[in-house]
Amino acid sequence: MNKDSVQPLVTVVIVNFNGMEVLPPCLEAVLGQDYPRFEVIVVDNGSSDGSDAIVQERFPAVRLIRSPVNLGFAGGNNLGFAEARGHYVALLNNDTVPEHDWLSRLTAGLEQRGLALAASQVVTDGVPAKEYEMNGTLNYLGYNLPQEFTDLETVFYCSAAALLIKRGAVDVLFPGEFFLYQEDVHLSWRLRLQGKTLGMVPESRVNHRGSFSAGRVAHPRIAYFQERNRLLNCLIFYQATTLLRLVPYILFDAVAKVLMGVLGRGKPLGAVLRAYAAVVARLGWVITMRRSLQRTRTVSDQEILSLMTFRVVRGESAAGAMLNRLSRSYARMIGLAFHA
Repeated sequence: MNKDSVQPLVTVVIVNFNGMEVLPPCLEAVLGQDYPRFEVIVVDNGSSDGSDAIVQERFPAVRLIRSPVNLGFAGGNNLGFAEARGHYVALLNNDTVPEHDWLSRLTAGLEQRGLALAASQVVTDGVPAKEYEMNGTLNYLGYNLPQEFTDLETVFYCSAAALLIKRGAVDVLFPGEFFLYQEDVHLSWRLRLQGKTLGMVPESRVNHRGSFSAGRVAHPRIAYFQERNRLLNCLIFYQATTLLRLVPYILFDAVAKVLMGVLGRGKPLGAVLRAYAAVVARLGWVITMRRSLQRTRTVSDQEILSLMTFRVVRGESAAGAMLNRLSRSYARMIGLAFHA
């Protein structure tokens, strides 16, 4: 039997929005993969720069799906996922250039370790190499804190910049309502709720330009989606008892953000306030999502929290170190699990 015939088909989904500058090198690298069986779908989110035409002209092997409107990262990937024919589906940012063995290593890592969701190591331009010596995780408020896990295979969530999932693992990848940011956290947390195993395959590597499409969006809009979707994830996934214990964290964070916004030193105040208002306006949706997701729960929050960190900031300053000590003491007092 031909070795290639037993390899599962993988669909690579790339969402594009005005990616004329970055999409061609991405597609060239993807089409040059050493994995024997894969198809490539580009979902174009209503681009106006002609990048969709470039796909048709220069990359005829790629299946192009045009959306007349911008569905965002979440909606675009959902559309590609629905059209995928592969046993596995890989998501890849349009501003990445994967190494030639990216897909073969990622697929092998997922299968050999029995993962439900696997992430590649994403090396972003301008980020010092030492930042990749350890992996990050989320803190209790849903913020990403770097350099928490010494084991490079351990992550709390798999970045959608480059990940792999089995086609039948979920019906829909992301909530379309998220549009942009935190959707990969949502997917990963949803699978963790069900007791599924996630991990990074560090030998599968992609180089990442970073926030190319999002960089074209006004900063306040980015801050809005980041803040709104982070809060929505916390409200949806935590058990009610955990949420009650986290109230001091949530209130402190909100007050600190407002004060920093007033001083002009943090995220734009208007974006933060709009995010809070949007969460309140979506409480009905939150309740519906909570009921649906909590019914699928097979593990407790204690197990999930053990893969998160009590740290509220990186702690490189004296003030940061003090905040983290206070957080650790409070977490210990109320019985929250933590890995460090």
